[in-house]
Amino acid sequence: MMITVTQTPGLLKVGDSAAAQKFVDQLKSTAAPQAQAQLLTQLQLLEDSSLAPPARLDVLELLREPIVTTQESRVREFAGKPVPFDDETRDVFTRTITLWQTVANAYESLITAMAEDGSPLAAKADVVCYRALRAVHQAFAAFRRAYHEPTPALWQQLHRLYAFAESAHVTAVPFAEKTVTESTAGLLYLQVVLAQKVQPDALSQTQMNILDRILDKWGILGLIASEPPQVQPDKLLTVDLDSGTGAHLGQVDSRSSRRYLLIDAVGEQLREAALGLKKSSPDKLGLGPVPRDACEKLLLSAYTQWFAPGSGRVDERKPASFNVMVSNTLSAIHYNLSGKPFTSPDTGLSSRAKFDLAGFERVDGPAVGEASGRSRELETWTVANQSASGVLGMCRNPNGATRLSYNQLLGLVAPNGNAYIGFVQRLSVDPAGATSLGFRLLRAKPETAAARIADIHNPYDRALLVPAVADKEPATIILPAGSYRPGGIVDLHVDGLTRQIKLTGLFDNGCNFDRATYTKP
Repeated sequence: MMITVTQTPGLLKVGDSAAAQKFVDQLKSTAAPQAQAQLLTQLQLLEDSSLAPPARLDVLELLREPIVTTQESRVREFAGKPVPFDDETRDVFTRTITLWQTVANAYESLITAMAEDGSPLAAKADVVCYRALRAVHQAFAAFRRAYHEPTPALWQQLHRLYAFAESAHVTAVPFAEKTVTESTAGLLYLQVVLAQKVQPDALSQTQMNILDRILDKWGILGLIASEPPQVQPDKLLTVDLDSGTGAHLGQVDSRSSRRYLLIDAVGEQLREAALGLKKSSPDKLGLGPVPRDACEKLLLSAYTQWFAPGSGRVDERKPASFNVMVSNTLSAIHYNLSGKPFTSPDTGLSSRAKFDLAGFERVDGPAVGEASGRSRELETWTVANQSASGVLGMCRNPNGATRLSYNQLLGLVAPNGNAYIGFVQRLSVDPAGATSLGFRLLRAKPETAAARIADIHNPYDRALLVPAVADKEPATIILPAGSYRPGGIVDLHVDGLTRQIKLTGLFDNGCNFDRATYTKP
């Protein structure tokens, strides 16, 4: 993933503090893409320069602020975007990860210099360790925001840097940060490990924001011990500093690289916040202006993964290996459920108008069935395991046409021809580029329909009616994204009959649908 530049000594513009300051001043008027490229180039040139370690640290400290500002801007360009990324988005993501890794490597190289006798950097061990861990911390955050799995090499670097900070006795030295009053090297390490343990591939971007606030507020209450506490081993989260993975439950042994996460005090705060949500808003509890439902789900997920991993699964999953066809538009899903082209209930419209209402881009020649056939084109995915409520699918082709987002509405066509619909609840791209998704199936079989916001000038479009599930889910209607209006009246056409319904609440929504409860008007 690393991006390299041509190493030409004459291009180095940060050869000392004065030159670095001049370079930083020039960056203030530079757009983020160009600033990121220039920063990466200078850091890679600096790495190959003969600048003494103390002077190198001074330069890195001057570059730190523009790096953070630039990287924050670039992360917004890929955070939560559909995966697998298109070429442009993938390039932004790759450059952002590469810059954080280059920063981490630059600070880590100074650790080697500290081992030299009489090194003047020895007194700066706290700064060097903290900055290196902060860069790795930010790289992990970028992976999470992109729904990409971090590499084993990044885990190894995280563990290695923490081990050095521990040996230098600087894990508790405080540093000021924008988001919190103070942070430490130990806190940065714990935050990464706990954040990854919550399974970020199953979180929305909003829930990731809540998780960040939780770890900023209460992560400092956690401790990392080299000896196991006197509790049941199966209740302990542990990490191995010699590994390329994160935290695991119950792995207690005598190896010197084993560390134990003592986070009961963090769990107590989670419980208090869950109780507080019954009376106060998330914002008043310091968790941000976020929906209560998203906050409750995140608190439950965090508590489950940190203190009772595996207890949240209701349905037993069974290994499987068969192909399904995946469709990612409401048009294609509607077609595969109904088995026939969509025809608008409007009468008296021209043939051309009917094509437009059906959502097809007409070119001279094709008939309705041919146009509908194009909307049915699907992509093949392999099901790895399944349960009564969902499946885990995988596409090993990084260039697959289907772009997936968290909570996206999808349709599946099984080998027996049966069609199903559901929502993306887990989403992950591994280091090799293969995309995996956890797919939550609808509990009830939907019925195809046509619907429009009640206005004769509005065209009918595809909709799905989802029956109620006793004591679990109310009856809902699935409409194209952006259709929901509180109290909106909808003309509904089903089986040749037209009636009106009133939208009463937004039950769920994603990038390609609104799902609303309804009643009679």
